[in-house]
Amino acid sequence: MSNLAAPDVSFVVLSYNYGRYLSDCLASIVSQHTAAAFEVIVVDDASTDDSERVARSFAEPRVQFVRHAVNQGHIATVTDGLRLARGTFVARIDCDDRYRPNYLSEVLAVFRHYPDVGLVYGDVALIDDTGMVTAERVDRAHGGRDFKGNELTRLLEENFICAPTVIARRESWRQTLPVPAGLAFHDWYFTVMMARRYDFYYINQVLADYRVHAANLHTTIARNKTEETSIFRVLNMVYGEREAMPGLEERKQRVRRQVHGAQYLTLANKYFGFGMDSDAQRCDLAAVRYRPAYLVQPAVMRRLLATVVGRKPYELAKSVVKSAPALTK
Repeated sequence: MSNLAAPDVSFVVLSYNYGRYLSDCLASIVSQHTAAAFEVIVVDDASTDDSERVARSFAEPRVQFVRHAVNQGHIATVTDGLRLARGTFVARIDCDDRYRPNYLSEVLAVFRHYPDVGLVYGDVALIDDTGMVTAERVDRAHGGRDFKGNELTRLLEENFICAPTVIARRESWRQTLPVPAGLAFHDWYFTVMMARRYDFYYINQVLADYRVHAANLHTTIARNKTEETSIFRVLNMVYGEREAMPGLEERKQRVRRQVHGAQYLTLANKYFGFGMDSDAQRCDLAAVRYRPAYLVQPAVMRRLLATVVGRKPYELAKSVVKSAPALTK
């Protein structure tokens, strides 16, 4: 394949024991409504299910399958895919997600119109294990409009870019390598590092479906707390270096306490949802130290109350309040 002309786009598909979803993902790529030339690189991290059979069942010359002999983890898998990619633009997707048919035509139109943009993305719908849509839209950051500009400071506060819609110039991806060993994730790392160099463009359309199920990586790393340590590793990296883009360093430093407070607040909410009350309390208190105004937020007050008095008294008090008759004047 390396002797052929370089394609316009490379799709890097990350595969590990999701054979039951892989066909859906690959079908969504090869059926794109576009005249652009593209290749599909499936990098399988030594799956023990039928992932290889599913990938090889696609009688499609644009699809190539690369398999690790032994499991190497998500960082090695995505790195291998990015290094094999030959396209001018590269999209990476986990094989449990899928694209909408107009994905490629929409994102390439933006790159043609805005040559200064390094990364393009859009909104997603949420789907369940069976592929049924459970939420039509998820973006809350752009007010229902397209957006072009730098998003570093917002990204440092929250990972609001949904990975399956991301496509970037090949050099943008490669400038982020190597991914630091031991990070629990790579999607937020990539977008943060690219936002330090480039403007992004958000398309206010649903361009992909993001599958939510019990085995999601982000659920696992939140529960085992490796997400938390990785988030602050990335923040320490970013705040330990100066930004080259004009004005970006000053904006980044101005929101430093806000960034750390927001990340702790998000972690507290996740831990509370998982019943990890001591970790929820720890992160809520850390968030308040960075941003004291959080203390008067009802959600923070409720979580702190629950983690201090215990879940049972908290739930009992909540039910009493709900069932009490409304006070009248």
